[in-house]
Amino acid sequence: MKKALLILAAVLCALLTLPAAGAVLPGALALGMTGVVLDCPAFDNVVADGVATAKLDPLIGRTVDRLILQLGGTALTKAMLSNIRLLANEKVIFEDTGARTDDRNEYRGIAANAAFLTLDFNEIRAHNNVDKQAGALDTRGAGIRKLVLEATIAGATAPTLAARAMVSASPQSNSALYNALLSKVLNRTQNFAAAGEFPMALNYAQGMRSFLKRVHLIGATVTEVRVRKTYKSNITDEIFKGTDAQNDFVQTEYGRVPQANFFTVDFMPDGDVTKALPLEDAQAMEWLVTVSGAGNVVMVSELLDPLTNN
Repeated sequence: MKKALLILAAVLCALLTLPAAGAVLPGALALGMTGVVLDCPAFDNVVADGVATAKLDPLIGRTVDRLILQLGGTALTKAMLSNIRLLANEKVIFEDTGARTDDRNEYRGIAANAAFLTLDFNEIRAHNNVDKQAGALDTRGAGIRKLVLEATIAGATAPTLAARAMVSASPQSNSALYNALLSKVLNRTQNFAAAGEFPMALNYAQGMRSFLKRVHLIGATVTEVRVRKTYKSNITDEIFKGTDAQNDFVQTEYGRVPQANFFTVDFMPDGDVTKALPLEDAQAMEWLVTVSGAGNVVMVSELLDPLTNN
């Protein structure tokens, strides 16, 4: 009994003790367990209108699973975060608004909270550890030497903003195949001048081991989407086709939560990362979008991608 208590105490100490950046994590953490939470360095320039910046140097040497923003002050809402950017080695690997980030989280079944906003590099609803951790920011595996988080604030009143990080061991032992791949979030906007079916400019570099998890088409006019992939063998295959209603139904069966004015093309609705769409074997990709009228559509893409690609 005494021996068992001593072992339990040692395990608890390993879980509660986090070495300095770059060190090898002991015990359970070395096995890839997540959930160790660190306060990030304070943001500079948290003002009513401006860009707040936090340098995340203490996270280097670890795997960053999630970044959790805490919003406070007299008035600071997610809608007032008009742009959030995460830069790794000065390259943008995450860019989206606060409101859209919240909607994308809700699509994956993550409950919304007005005071908190998660930048999630994991798939926490997946069924195994590899699927859950694939794409987490493994700073060693990806060669990240510098991380900077920026939040553009617009229209706030006496705001406060802080960040915490959920981290795990680096390199990851549970998902070694994905150590050099990052969960990137990139966006662009396309204007459609009238109703009809049109090609959508969604061209990503087809680098080695580059995958597309899902694409969110955000706007009130998107009614149907087709995706055609031409392989390097010159064979063309239609790999996705569906109306908004058909698509929402299927995703709901997988436990996803379709969002208003979102048409989400999800290649891994069950969280199985092996179903993410590979880009490296494509000679060409054709996205055809049917819209009910003129207007802008914002395309937010979630990728598994090497740091230097895209």
